[in-house]
Amino acid sequence: MHIEQVLLLRWTANPTFLCLLTSAPLTLARVAWMTPRTPIQVINDWPGSGDRGERKVPTTIIYNADGNISSWGFMCADDDENVPGKTRREFFKIFLDDDTLAAAQKQGLEHVPRSTSDAQRYVTDYLKQVYGHIKESIETQCGRRHFGGWAGMAVTFLFSAPTTWTKMGVVNAFKNAISDAGFGIEGPRHMAQLDLTEAEAAAVATLKTSPVEFQLGNLFLTVDAGGGTTDLALMQITSTDGNFPQMSQMAAVRGVGIGSSLIDRAFVRLVAQRLSTCPDAHDRLPTDCANRMARSHHFRTVKHKFGERAYMQSVYRIQMDGVSHDFSHPGLRVENGRMAFTKEEITSLFEVQIEGIMRRIKEQLDWLGVNGQPQQVDHMILSGGLGSSAYVRDRLQQQFTSYPHPNASQIAVIPCQDPQLVVVRGLLLDHQQKMESGNLAVLATRIARASYGIIVREIYSPAKHFNEDVVDDQFEHKQKWAINQIEWLIRKGDVINPAKPLVKSFDIRLKAAETTRSWDAKIVTSHNEVSFLPSSMKHAGAFKLCEVKSNLTGVQQEQLILKEKRGTCFSRGFKFYICQFDIRVIVAPADLRFELWFAGQKFSGNHEPIAVTWEDEGASTTSEK
Repeated sequence: MHIEQVLLLRWTANPTFLCLLTSAPLTLARVAWMTPRTPIQVINDWPGSGDRGERKVPTTIIYNADGNISSWGFMCADDDENVPGKTRREFFKIFLDDDTLAAAQKQGLEHVPRSTSDAQRYVTDYLKQVYGHIKESIETQCGRRHFGGWAGMAVTFLFSAPTTWTKMGVVNAFKNAISDAGFGIEGPRHMAQLDLTEAEAAAVATLKTSPVEFQLGNLFLTVDAGGGTTDLALMQITSTDGNFPQMSQMAAVRGVGIGSSLIDRAFVRLVAQRLSTCPDAHDRLPTDCANRMARSHHFRTVKHKFGERAYMQSVYRIQMDGVSHDFSHPGLRVENGRMAFTKEEITSLFEVQIEGIMRRIKEQLDWLGVNGQPQQVDHMILSGGLGSSAYVRDRLQQQFTSYPHPNASQIAVIPCQDPQLVVVRGLLLDHQQKMESGNLAVLATRIARASYGIIVREIYSPAKHFNEDVVDDQFEHKQKWAINQIEWLIRKGDVINPAKPLVKSFDIRLKAAETTRSWDAKIVTSHNEVSFLPSSMKHAGAFKLCEVKSNLTGVQQEQLILKEKRGTCFSRGFKFYICQFDIRVIVAPADLRFELWFAGQKFSGNHEPIAVTWEDEGASTTSEK
C-alpha cells in the first residue's frame, strides 16, 4: 500500500492556508506540498532512509508483543522482527474491504489482519507516524516549528481513494482512520476529506503535464498500475484551454487487484519452492529467507529494471539477504550468496499480471463498441510503479500493435512523466486549478458507478402499488400513501457534474401547533443495472446506505407556508403548515456529502444542520455536516 499526500500551502496576509492532498495505493507513501509562490515539493527526508533522498516510504509497521509500534517505514529494515512477539504488518489498507480480507484469509496469506477493525487500526497507526513526520518537516521548512506550528493555519488534507473501493463502508472506515491519525483535527481551520479516485487523479496529471498535444474530442486511456491495484480511466478532452484544460469520463473508472506486490508474492513462491527441494540447506539460511529476498533492494532492482535493453541478460543473480557471501549450493543454484534465476523465470513473474491488465484494457475498449461509440483511443498512458516497467510497456505496445482493437487501431503506449508520483500530482493539480479558476475542475464530469436514491411515499395507486405498505393521510382522510418507495436520484452510468449537486425537495406537513423542526431521510444505493433497479424496499437489490437528519431548529412559524381547508356541512375546516426545504447531495468520486437548504440558501443555525448516520454498507458511524 502507499499513501500519497500532497500539501498545498497558501500564504495570505496571515500565513495561513496549507492543503495536504493524499492518496492511498498499496506499498509506498508519498507526500508533496506547495505554496502559490513555490513549485511542488516532495518530502524526501523519511526517518531511516539515510542520505538516499527517498521520495516514498514503505507502508510497513512492526509491532512489539505488547501492541506498541517498534518501527515503521524505512526503520523496519533495521528492526529484528525475529524477536519473539514482534509482528510485521504491511498491505493493510486493502484489508479495510471485508471481501478482500475474506479472500486473503481463505488463501492463507501471512500476517493478514483478523478483522477489518484490526486493518483500520494498522492504517491509523501508520498514518499517525506519517502525520507526525510531515508536520515536523513542513513546520521546520516554514519556520514555524518553534513558533506555534501549523495549528493556527488553515490546512486542508485531501486524500484519494483506491478505485477498487465501491462500498461506502470501506470509505468511511478509511475516513475514520484519517481523522484518528490526526489529519484535519489539530486546528480550528484544519479539514480532511476524500477527493479523486486514483484513476481520476492519474488522468488529471496526464492532461495537465503530458507532452502529448491533445486535441478537442480526443480520447485517452490511463492505466495506473501500482503496488496493489491497477486503475483504468477512459477520458475525452472537452477543453484545450492552456491554463484550465478539462476532460470528461467516457465510462466509469475501474480498478482491479493487480500490482507489483503480486509479483513480489510470486517471487516468494518461486524461492520457497526451490528451498523446499533442498532441506539440507535450511540450517544455513534465515527462517524467512524467501520474504527477505523479495523485500531486498537487490530484487527490487531486478524488478524495476527488467525490460530495459541494457539490463536484459540470460541469468540474473540476486543476493540473498542475511546469507553469507561464501555460501554456495548447486541444488539451490546459489553461488557466493547469490541465487540465480533465468530470464524466463523472471518473465513468468510479470506475465500473469500483464495478462490481467490486458483483459481489463480490452474490456474498457470494448465498452466503446458496445455503447455505439466509434471514436479511436490514440494514447494509452502508463503510470504507477508497475506501469513504469519497460517490460510492461513493451508488452502492451506489442500486444496492441500485433492485435489492434477496433477502437484502438493505432494506439501509442506512453509512459507518463514521474510515473510513481502521478496520483499525488494529479490531486494537487486538480485542486490548484479549482482554486485559480473559480472552481473549474479538470474533471468536468464523471460517470456514476452506482445508483443512489431516497425512500419516499407516493400517492397510492392500486395498479402501481400492489402488495406495498399503505398508510392513511393524517390531514386528508380519503388520501392514501404507499410508503417505502424509492425515488432514484441518480442511476448507475449517469453523467455527474460535480458543480451541480442533486437536489431533493421536501414538503413536510405540520399541525397548526406543531413545533417539530427535525426530520430523517433514508438514502439507499444499488449496484444493479438500471433496468433492474427496484421501485421499493420490498424488492431486492437496494441497500440502506445512511440516514440523513435535517435539523431546521430556529425556523419560525411565520417562515412556513400556511394552508387552510374549508369545512363542509359534514366536517369542520382546519389549517396546517408546510415546511419546504431541500437536501442537496454531492456525489464525490469516492464520497457522498449532504447539505441542508432552506428558503433558497444553505441553512446554518447555531447547530449542525445535517447529521449522517451510516448503516449496513455504510458502516455504523455518525458524522455531522
